[in-house]
Amino acid sequence: MDLYQNYPLPDWTLGFEHRLSSVSRVPYEEYTGPLEMPASNTNSYRLIRLPNNLVVMCVHDAATETAAAALSVKAGSNMDPVDLQGLAHLLEHMLFMGTEKYPDEEEFSSFLNENSGYFNAWTQFSSTAFYFGIANDALEGALDRFSSLFTRPLIGNDCIDRELCAVDSEYKGHLNDDFRRSLQIECKLSNSGHPYSKFSVGSIETLKQSATHHGLDLREELLKFYDKYYSASIMKLVVCGNHSIDQLVEWTVSKFSEIKDKGDNIARNIGHPVSAEFLGKVVYYETVNETHNMNITFPVPEVKALYRNDPLEYLSHLIGHEAQGSILAYLKQKGWATGLSAYACTYQDKRFNEFKVSICATPDGLERFEDILRVVFAYIRMLVTEGPQEWVQEEMSLLLKTEFDNKDKAGAMDWVLDHVDYIHNEYVTPEHSLSKDRAYEMFNPNDILHCLSFINPSNFRVFLGARRHKLVNCSEIEPYFGASYHVGTLSDNLLSDLASDNLYVSGLSLPEKNQFMPTDFTIKSTKIFGVGAKPMPTLLKFNDNFELWFKQDSLFNSPKGAISLSIHASSINSSPQNWVMSSLYCSMLSSDLAKNFYDATCAGLRFRVYSTASTIEMTVAGFSSKLPMLLRAIIERATSFKVDETLLPMYTAEHRQTWASIGNDPPSRLCALYKGYITSTSRWHHRLLECELAKITLAKLQAHVNSLFDATRIQMSIVGNFDEAEALNIANNVQAIFKPMSNLRYDLGRSREYKFEPGYYVYQMQLPNKDCINSAVECSIYCGPATDKRETILLAILEELVHDNFFVQLRTRYQLGYSISALSFSNNGGRSKLVLRVEGEYNPMYVTMHINKFICDMQQTLLDISDEQFNHRAQLLIKQYQGGFKNIDEEAERYIQEVRSGAYDFMRYDKMAELLQSIEKEELLVFWNKYINPSTAPAYTRIDVQMWSAKIWRPTVSDFKEYSAKTLALYGCLHSEGNVDFDMGKVNAFLATAIAARQEQPDIGSGADALLAELKSATLSESGAVYAEGKSKERATHTSTALDLAIRNYETFGNYTNVSRTNFATIGMDKTPDGLWIMADYKKLQATQEMYGSDLPVEVFVPEHGR
Repeated sequence: MDLYQNYPLPDWTLGFEHRLSSVSRVPYEEYTGPLEMPASNTNSYRLIRLPNNLVVMCVHDAATETAAAALSVKAGSNMDPVDLQGLAHLLEHMLFMGTEKYPDEEEFSSFLNENSGYFNAWTQFSSTAFYFGIANDALEGALDRFSSLFTRPLIGNDCIDRELCAVDSEYKGHLNDDFRRSLQIECKLSNSGHPYSKFSVGSIETLKQSATHHGLDLREELLKFYDKYYSASIMKLVVCGNHSIDQLVEWTVSKFSEIKDKGDNIARNIGHPVSAEFLGKVVYYETVNETHNMNITFPVPEVKALYRNDPLEYLSHLIGHEAQGSILAYLKQKGWATGLSAYACTYQDKRFNEFKVSICATPDGLERFEDILRVVFAYIRMLVTEGPQEWVQEEMSLLLKTEFDNKDKAGAMDWVLDHVDYIHNEYVTPEHSLSKDRAYEMFNPNDILHCLSFINPSNFRVFLGARRHKLVNCSEIEPYFGASYHVGTLSDNLLSDLASDNLYVSGLSLPEKNQFMPTDFTIKSTKIFGVGAKPMPTLLKFNDNFELWFKQDSLFNSPKGAISLSIHASSINSSPQNWVMSSLYCSMLSSDLAKNFYDATCAGLRFRVYSTASTIEMTVAGFSSKLPMLLRAIIERATSFKVDETLLPMYTAEHRQTWASIGNDPPSRLCALYKGYITSTSRWHHRLLECELAKITLAKLQAHVNSLFDATRIQMSIVGNFDEAEALNIANNVQAIFKPMSNLRYDLGRSREYKFEPGYYVYQMQLPNKDCINSAVECSIYCGPATDKRETILLAILEELVHDNFFVQLRTRYQLGYSISALSFSNNGGRSKLVLRVEGEYNPMYVTMHINKFICDMQQTLLDISDEQFNHRAQLLIKQYQGGFKNIDEEAERYIQEVRSGAYDFMRYDKMAELLQSIEKEELLVFWNKYINPSTAPAYTRIDVQMWSAKIWRPTVSDFKEYSAKTLALYGCLHSEGNVDFDMGKVNAFLATAIAARQEQPDIGSGADALLAELKSATLSESGAVYAEGKSKERATHTSTALDLAIRNYETFGNYTNVSRTNFATIGMDKTPDGLWIMADYKKLQATQEMYGSDLPVEVFVPEHGR
């Protein structure tokens, strides 16, 4: 199948000259030939090859705020042994766990954290990538530690079990991910001897237990994998920073030349995993969410050799088109689908390829999948009949060249990740190492026809995903994700129809020539870019119903722009039903715009229409010359929109599916959702919105649309390659079409925050998805007003310090879950918050005990920070605040955010950088004790949202009222260990006695140990539980930890009885013995609380052109 497999490889010996590094005196080779790069490029590049054959791209970006590096090795899950599936993924985790040079397993992460850095990695089918970002000043130290991961990693036995738990937790976090489930079914339904058929993520069962079963030493197998495949000659490295190019070369040569070149041991010519026996099949599978997915897959040739003229991109463009005459436009009109994409699934060095047509079907469409297949193959038949169109490829080529030459500046991390896998393509020449997005040098119809010949009725299979299938019983079970499926055979009659030369569907056609292709790239500004640039936009127009902010590009010398409209209307969200109708309107309008203006998206323009709690947002961006025309066309359709009676049921069903599926979201995401329901106004519960859908009629929705813009106030910003006269003309057109009329200037319907009085509040519920094994906790501790910049800065410093330690303590040390984070939020018009999130298999009360212990421990961590360390953090934050915009889009988004908020604080970060110069460490300690430390905070306010898995024991309301949080946490651990009949009263009495003894005799030591042993012995003897292999032993360690926390660290659940001054029992809330208020109905609590107002503008602005 791989016609292009024998294409000659480029000669990577030509154009390289021998060099010697200036300091370390290590030899290397430098490419001295031409490098194709964007016309707008301002970076310096150097492509080098180290003596171990590792190819490196060094990038000097004088303007980058942070440095970054990424290394990719051409070995992934495809190299996993059959008996140790997931080994490549586990090794990815293990390489971060200490090296001979830096043996502390937390050294790399600690160094990055101390320098505003971060790291991550991923394992794909045929490659594994490692990357980090860090402050420029610390790049050398980071590179030294990073390089040691690939020269002398420890892969210590003491870390393996812990990282196994992390891999297992990552796997279990995906169990309800429909994409992962369907992908694993595809893997299972492929040739069993092919690497693609394996399970790539890994779990305790496929790694630890499988190793034991086959008599293998897991550490030895990790070392074997590393020694065989982690070879310099199949690695690529990209490094980007603001250091000189010579300095970057010196560091990479001196630090990465030690990686051993072990040759290329990757298997080649492994064939395609989908052979003839799997074709002509229809695979029904059951989804977790209320979705209706249809995926048509074709085995096609690997075309990496044609990276400058990819025929599959040509086919993707046409088959995935959305304009009138396209497959999607036809399916939408029939009510069979709401979305479609066509793409090639290409992996580096995969040696096989698939072309997919993925369709978001409606329930009716999925049932009529055979009719959809007829439409798809009718379009393909038309492509064959019409033949390859040179003008189509010319348009694609023109846009790619235009985009390439006017490429927006990317951040260092985005750049290194974007290129590290690209240069793994063995057909890429040195000259093209930078030109990832520059393609289509010539039109080759034969290549297109060759690839098109594989997209035929005898060379495909189709996957149908839904929660329920009426006509088949999905009795087969995929073993790793537990997805149910059924394999059927497509009927001969259908296949005969699809193969017929007479297959034709009226209404399908090739797209028209694109009227939005950019032609004018004139730069409007006459100023020297970056010199004397205005630091903020100018207010051109302002009155009670309209305001216009304008900022001409003075930074990027780019022919691009961005126009944003925030349209405030009281009717958008005045009731749940109005919100549903506003959302339906935006969805149907977006679909209509996609059909009519899809060409704009194929010409480097972007548009988006969506609703928020108080606005309809409209944005257009891209090459500026066509933006006014596109914006005018969009708002004309928006203001004259007629609801299509035939399409309304389709979009109603789509909304119903979306809201019905929310309960299947990951637990941590549900925590955030419900926290929003609790703390903010204008947020309607998704179940309420789902109920309102049934009340929507065509007449009611059309009436809502007709009156939606009757009373509005429009905030508008225009940024980029425009002059002032153009901006005013665009604004005048907007005003003429919308005719905004309103008295809403100070009543814009913005979502407001509830002003909760001091107290510790808990909202807990069982997850709607009964199959989800994970639970989650989100703890929000309220700090000062979000408008207080000094306290906002202190919280920002605190967030960095807390995040580092929180992750290490709860994720690395205690393995409480894979998804663990610490964040800060500063909402307009409310209070800023420190938010701690944990998702994992353990009961939320036990996790909360760990969170509270962390808060106790963090106090000492802050005390131990030296003035030098604090000042270092402060300086790093100052650099972040002072960092400039990377592109026009980023600049425009910052400005419109300030306009929407009502604060108009365009110099916010400059002011914060200036304030930060005067902040001292002592202020951070004062801040901690004022808000975070429950024993010292005068008005301690905290809201915990807990999502409980249906698979674990959950306390009843009476349990919360009767027993302390420590007792509930410990009992939950015991219960998950198998002690289901143990008496909670006995656990409570034991803890009370032990804690009392501990308080009287702080150095009780062995006495406490004896009590721990006594309780363990009692629980085991009464329950008859036996510690089994794997998770049971792991859970036993968590039970011991819970006991230890409860007795030795009894303060981890303090007494909050005096925090709250209000008796909420009168509205049905329950108070625990610890003083926590349990919310059964958060609406009742909201009704008793005040609300914060909106932000005030930072100053009075005078418009340059009046009203």
